[in-house]
Order: sequence, then C-alpha cells, then structure tokens
Amino acid sequence: MNSLLLALQFFTIIPVHKNLPMERRSITGMYSMFPFLGALLGAVACLLLYFNWSPLMTGFSIVLLGILLSGGLHMDGFIDTSDAFFSYKDRLKRFDILDDPRVGAFGVMAVVLLIVGKVIIVSEVLAVESFQWIFILLIPYFSRITLATLFSLTNSAKTSGLAYFFKQKMNGNVVLIVAACHFLIGVAVVGWQTDWLIAVTFAVVLFGFICLFRGWILRNFGGVTGDLLGASVEVSEVVLWLTLLLLLS
Repeated sequence: MNSLLLALQFFTIIPVHKNLPMERRSITGMYSMFPFLGALLGAVACLLLYFNWSPLMTGFSIVLLGILLSGGLHMDGFIDTSDAFFSYKDRLKRFDILDDPRVGAFGVMAVVLLIVGKVIIVSEVLAVESFQWIFILLIPYFSRITLATLFSLTNSAKTSGLAYFFKQKMNGNVVLIVAACHFLIGVAVVGWQTDWLIAVTFAVVLFGFICLFRGWILRNFGGVTGDLLGASVEVSEVVLWLTLLLLLS
C-alpha cells in the first residue's frame, strides 16, 4: 500500500497527504507498481468514451487528461530532453540544460509537435471501426513498463537529483523481473481481448523501442535521468498509438 501511495504522490496530481517511508522496499515497490498506475490513468480516460463526442474531441480529451492527471511530469521531461538534445552541445552542457527550469525554443517546438501529433493519431485510431477501448487503458500501462525497464537497466547519468536518489534505493533486479511480468500480462491481455497479431506486434515494437531508446540515452547522455525517463513515457505512447493506427488501418 505504501508503494502505491508513493507512486500516486510522486507521479500524479492525486493528493496523498501522508509522510511515507522512503526505504528500499517501498521505492522498489513503487516502480514495480508503476505500470498499474498507468493502467489506472488509462481507466479514468476510458470514461471519456461515454460522452458522445467526435473522435477529434475525444482524442484531444484523452491526451489532455493524461497530461493533467500526471501533473505534466512526463511532458516536462520530454520538453527538457528536447532542449538538451537539440542544443547539440557537449554532454556536460546538456545536463545544465536539463536542470534549467526555463524552456527553450527547441522544447516548445518539440512539445507542440508531440501534442498535436498525438491528438491526431489518437483521433484517427478512435475513428476506426475495429477500435476497442482496452487500448486506452493498456497503452499507458505499456509506457510505464518502458520507464521501469529503462530505469532498472540503465545507470544514472548524474550523482544528484531525485532519479539518482531512487536509483540508489531501488532493487533494480526485482523491478526488471516485475516489469517483464507486466509486459507478458499486457501482451496476453491484448491478444485475448483483441487480436494476437496486434499483441505480437506490440511486443516487438515495445522491445525494439526500449533497446533503441536506451542506446540513444547512453550515446547522448551516458545514463538515465528523470527527464529522460519522462520522455520515454511520452514517446513510447506515441509509438504505440501509431503502431495501432497502422495495424487497424
């Protein structure tokens, strides 16, 4: 229960007014339960389907709700990551940009393209006759699996910050094993509820994304930070929604 409350406290806007223990077991449990948090946010977004809105309005609402419920945390990480990467500076300068609370031009352009693109893709998926609601729940679930896997497999790029603190406290092997179990559960649910071709494709795409994104992180930053993890959530969701659109079309 403490792990779930910690996840809600750090990664959502849900108020948890309680001093929670920050020992190794709780932090490990928090990241182990992180995919369930994504499923919870997706379940809330599923309620939007009860409104008789157009696919465009529903797609916009789903994207907006995801940003609001997470407090914009992952989107902020994507913005900072874009500013740092597209600065084309050396690695130390990129870390300074990641820590800078100001938003640069590259961050603004990248987040506008991300949000507009995501709204369009989600809207197009919703307009397909064979679309099923379960994807609204499972795509945030898979994106949090991506974060947990990357965090457990990749060393910290810095020796400061919240991500470094969590990394020192977390049992990475346990989180990785649980993330693998979440991955298998998610793929099985997709296959059972929809189509096994979609399930297998999701598995291949997500595995490929984790490998490629981790390699990109190591080449450009030498390790993981909280901003890079947040960016992984946003980008993986767009990749999965785009994959779904191509499959359903």
